[in-house]
Amino acid sequence: MKIYHKLRTRLIIVFFLVTLIPALITGIYAIQVSSQSLHTQEIDKQTMQAKTLAHNVMSFLSIVRGDVLFLSQSPVMIEYLAEPTEVKRHTLEQEFLVLSQHRRIYYQIRYLNNKGQEIARVDSNGLRSDIIPRHKLQDKSSRYYFKDTVRLLGKEIFVSPLDLNRERGQIESPHKPVIRYAVNVYDQKGQQAGIVITNVDAHQFLKLLNTTRLVDQQGYFSNHPDISKRWGGTTDLNTGHDIKKEYPVLAQKIQEHKGTISTPALTLSFQTLKIPGTIKYWTLIIQSDTQDMLKMVTAFQMTFIMILIVAVMIALIIAWGMSATITRPIEQLTTVAEKISKGELVTHRVEVHDKGEIGQLAQAFERMRVSMIKSFERLRKHSKK
Repeated sequence: MKIYHKLRTRLIIVFFLVTLIPALITGIYAIQVSSQSLHTQEIDKQTMQAKTLAHNVMSFLSIVRGDVLFLSQSPVMIEYLAEPTEVKRHTLEQEFLVLSQHRRIYYQIRYLNNKGQEIARVDSNGLRSDIIPRHKLQDKSSRYYFKDTVRLLGKEIFVSPLDLNRERGQIESPHKPVIRYAVNVYDQKGQQAGIVITNVDAHQFLKLLNTTRLVDQQGYFSNHPDISKRWGGTTDLNTGHDIKKEYPVLAQKIQEHKGTISTPALTLSFQTLKIPGTIKYWTLIIQSDTQDMLKMVTAFQMTFIMILIVAVMIALIIAWGMSATITRPIEQLTTVAEKISKGELVTHRVEVHDKGEIGQLAQAFERMRVSMIKSFERLRKHSKK
């Protein structure tokens, strides 16, 4: 093998290694750091989604809280309590009706007197709101929400559990999830004069959650992607499906903390919702398949590896070109040297157009060739004499 071929091979190997080793080290490090960053970013995105949903639910409930407080001390309510005539009762019904039509989030808005008798009531199906005639109004003094509300002081808000609505003791079908907000009403003398209570259409905020799980304080699901796993509590469908059955290993951690739990199978982000004015709380859980979450990371890794391979191939091509640039003049010098060794001094000039060290070597070689020609000429002339 010729010397310049050996040199070219060595140069290619050196250039390749000088490029490859830093590229591999940098690439492996970048893949690890970027993959971890992407995974963290996906978890942060899921956590932020849970916080956003929690904020939306709390904003919804804040509206309900504001409405029930307003109704309990509105000028219309005050006028009715001061003079409970049929005209003023009708005005109170109209106020309930307007609010129901405007909000479209209430199954019922009611005023019950201090004995639990319904005085004014508006029912809604989401599309239409109607005032219930007086002869259809009922005595609710035995219901838990009335008893629990009248025990409260001042403007404390009663908040019922989130459950399925019942009519005549039976769960309505189709299911109507409901949460009740109630507050005491006081007359001008500060005497308790009954309660205002709203039956909130919980579908209005549950549909915002989509596939996000909502767990009540007892650990039962009020919202779940699988409909059959909702309302498992004894006061609802009594299926018994709860958070312990869903996440047998992680249930305790979810109920005691908030944040993110990641396993090889699942990544869970959960957020606690504290219901204002109560000791009740719910838990939002967003569940993702860890492998699905890592698909983006894997895709990034493959893309980065392809870029790294392309970069190494480009470096190899550049190394090949640079080695050729360096060895080509040497090849030319070698060719001329072989010709000169055969006595062809005159016909083969050294023509290497390189401005670096190899060019200087070629010029020196050319000067040597010219010098040898002159020396041979002198010897020839001397020999003729």
